[in-house]
Amino acid sequence: MFNVTALTAQGTDSKSGAAVVEYLMLTEYYLDKDGNAQDTMAWGGKMAAHLNLLSTAVTRESMSKLAEGFDPQTGRALCQNAGQKGKVRPKVDKNGDPVLDAQGKPEVVVVGGHRVGYDVTVSAPKDVGILFAMESPERRDAVLKAHQAASAEAMNRLEQMVETRRGKGGKDVIGVKGLVWSSHQHFAGRDLDMDLHTHHLVYGVALGADGKESTFDAVEIYRHARAMDEIYKLELYKNLQGLGYQVEHVRELDDDGKETNRSYARLAGIDQDVIDHFSKRRKALLEYAEQHGVSTQQANKATRKHKNEPTYTELVEHWQEALKDFELTPETLKAARGNLNKVEHKSDAELLELLHENEAVFNDIDLVRVLGMEYAGKLDAAGLHARIEQFKQDNGLVLVNAERLADEDRGQTLARKHTEDRFCAPWMLQAEQAVVDIANRRANETQHHASQATVDRVIEDYQKAKGFQLSQEQLVAVNHICRGSGGVANLSGLAGTGKTTISELYKEALESEGMVLLGVCVSNKAAQKLEVESGMPSTSMAQMLHDLAEGKRELQPNDVLVIDEAGMVDTRDTRALLAYAEKAKSKVILQGDAEQLQPIGAGSGFQLTKQAVGDVKLTEIRRQARQEDRETAMGFYAKNENGEVVDLKKGTRSRRETLELGDEQKERLMDSIVEAHSQEKCIERLVNDYFKNPAALDDKLVLAHSRAEVGALNAGIRKGLKERGEIGTDEVVVEGRVNGRKFDLALVEGDRVMFTAKSKDLGVVNGTQATIQSIKASRSGGYDIVGALRSENPKENGRKVVWNTHEHKAVVHDYAVTVHKSQGQGKREVFHRMNLGMMDNASSLVAFTRLTKGHYRLYGTYDDVEQLNTRLGLERLKATVLDAGLKDDPQRPVVQRPGAVARPTTQRPAAQRTRIQGKLDALLKEHAERPKPQMSEGERKARWLLEVLEPLRRARQASPKLPAQSPNHRQGFSL
Repeated sequence: MFNVTALTAQGTDSKSGAAVVEYLMLTEYYLDKDGNAQDTMAWGGKMAAHLNLLSTAVTRESMSKLAEGFDPQTGRALCQNAGQKGKVRPKVDKNGDPVLDAQGKPEVVVVGGHRVGYDVTVSAPKDVGILFAMESPERRDAVLKAHQAASAEAMNRLEQMVETRRGKGGKDVIGVKGLVWSSHQHFAGRDLDMDLHTHHLVYGVALGADGKESTFDAVEIYRHARAMDEIYKLELYKNLQGLGYQVEHVRELDDDGKETNRSYARLAGIDQDVIDHFSKRRKALLEYAEQHGVSTQQANKATRKHKNEPTYTELVEHWQEALKDFELTPETLKAARGNLNKVEHKSDAELLELLHENEAVFNDIDLVRVLGMEYAGKLDAAGLHARIEQFKQDNGLVLVNAERLADEDRGQTLARKHTEDRFCAPWMLQAEQAVVDIANRRANETQHHASQATVDRVIEDYQKAKGFQLSQEQLVAVNHICRGSGGVANLSGLAGTGKTTISELYKEALESEGMVLLGVCVSNKAAQKLEVESGMPSTSMAQMLHDLAEGKRELQPNDVLVIDEAGMVDTRDTRALLAYAEKAKSKVILQGDAEQLQPIGAGSGFQLTKQAVGDVKLTEIRRQARQEDRETAMGFYAKNENGEVVDLKKGTRSRRETLELGDEQKERLMDSIVEAHSQEKCIERLVNDYFKNPAALDDKLVLAHSRAEVGALNAGIRKGLKERGEIGTDEVVVEGRVNGRKFDLALVEGDRVMFTAKSKDLGVVNGTQATIQSIKASRSGGYDIVGALRSENPKENGRKVVWNTHEHKAVVHDYAVTVHKSQGQGKREVFHRMNLGMMDNASSLVAFTRLTKGHYRLYGTYDDVEQLNTRLGLERLKATVLDAGLKDDPQRPVVQRPGAVARPTTQRPAAQRTRIQGKLDALLKEHAERPKPQMSEGERKARWLLEVLEPLRRARQASPKLPAQSPNHRQGFSL
């Protein structure tokens, strides 16, 4: 595992405050096969050679000099801020008052100064640590060298990625010729489990490509850490195979027995139960993180023990004594056999699906990550590089422009992330192009227009019934949907602008002229809510596409599909539904906000349809009762020089604009911010305020960003309810399941719970809420639970459901929810737990705009609040290929998009297309006739995609693509 930790100007861990230099000096030697002491520390990096350090010993003095930014040999400064320790200032709260520690003394922080550097820790997988512990001294030396060689290979590759800045404001970015680090070999974790790992203290200086010494930008270290971890493991297991150890390739399964799409290598003969037994530290971290709602890094700080490591000899004796409880010896490992020759690797089509699981574009880092896992144990780093290049060629990947950078942030030379090649599968580009093409082809359709008389009558009747006049903006929106749009219409509404009102109006007008409206939502729960609010029958996007593919539903020319919260729908789902609608001549209305929560899948269909045919906007915020809250909600959006809301384009907001927007929003939120010393205290304050607030439970909404945070908040609120006698105290503990993960779920009478999976027997969907009325032990096992549903639908509210805990496990506590699950809700009182790592402009916007007429509170540590401005304006919109643009290539023919600038696209020579078309047709026929139960999960998904997309592909005469037919590869296919 690669773990990167920033070190402060005082040489302390930025997360734990530990003195890193002193810690790294703890293990100074180990005993080799001959019993001789060997130094555990060494210099590394090309700058170490530049500074003539490679032949010298790593000492406390040389480390300290480099940590301050000076050459250890000559004492000269290696950067402008060498030796600067920073300025000490008192820590203050949001009001500028001093923050006091537990003893009542003022806390201080150090600002500025020369950053010591970064601790890049490379940890061997636990099975390798066990191997190291159990082997003879001679073999132990060999295992250690295998780990160190793999670490060095990964670090040397990481070094090549790092960049440094030059010029005014550091806008000019260049590469580095070298870094300098000291490596420190450790053998045990803080619980003294075998934990073979190497700390690389990368000092905060670099030798630039221009030959000048300076500091460096650590962005690429963090960006490449995950990929370098795969490189390290590939090299490690190849090195171990060279020593005669057998390796097996393991596909990780979740608790439901389904593949997680994560693969890894493991030494044959060391089973998972042995690994789990010697993973006390990881288990402790996970348990603490789950209980307290913090990250594993925060858990690491909170549970950190003083290492006080025994001698190397004592450690080895301790490990080998512990291993006697298992039937595991060097002899059993030698007899074990790996499975590398039997592994059936995923097809290229399946790998492309993984690469596009969440994003429309990917880069070399993603290729290393995905293909590195797929070939874990089988290839080394050089072999992976060759496989990646082959993969690019075999699959005709489309070259996509690098990440866009705002004009004012551009220098003469750009960072790698703004110049590198990015890629997409041809079918991803085709899917985006299809969305645009369909919207454009249908732009002038009028068959779904209502008469002006009908629209006027509906508006007049509505205004009389409600007793108020619609605004000009609302009138324009209704007329656009009913009379001014074609077969694809877009309604963009800022959070809380009343899209439901507009929906009522266009629904009435269109239905008056014989049209049938069908709602489509990202989830079943959202579909139920839309149906209650609008009266139109509604279903989830997944269910709609499934029913259409299976022939269970047929669209009609007078149907109007309303995609609600369209900003959360990915490109391929949008494309599939638009294709069905175009074939049936049904109208599609996409309504939502492209700047709220982004799709989980790749791309954004809503962004694409808006770019094609435009939209009508609702910008008058109404949800919040107070004017100052409406101004805060509006403050999250981008505006032009006239103060008008405009669409934010990915990569166009500069760093200055990001910070300015963040500063403005933080100032607006200042009265809502509640500070605490720690993450645990944040939860404590939130829970206390929750119970002090007199509003009913149904009027309160508790928000967090991670599953662990939600779990900790649920636990805190349940404890308070028990103490107040509002729920029972006699708990039963049952097994719960969410997304293939099992956990212990404590339940009492009165508990609020949420179902997390659809059940036809119970008549519930993912998101259905209930209150437990009774719990009784069942004679057949488990517990029989009676619950009463809580629903906005009067027909459903209070309905009794009965389930047995052995038969239905998809249940969780329902007192707090993630921000992602809250979109579309509105509550009187909102309690929001801050998480800087997961917060951005969109999630902050959604969290705040759940507020109606009460109060919004945002809870964070003093340190987090200080950095809050950096997140409130941070743009993280989903990328689309067409928005990013394709890299210029004169060899590529051009596809003309109606009403837009021509863009190059991938095309194959005619003869090659003909041959591939024949193969594809045969493959389609084979899969069409093949029984589904015999197919793998990947093949079933691919077949489903073909059934949806093949008619459109043939109509557009798109270029097909077959994966390379390599031995031991699953046979898949792609469009």
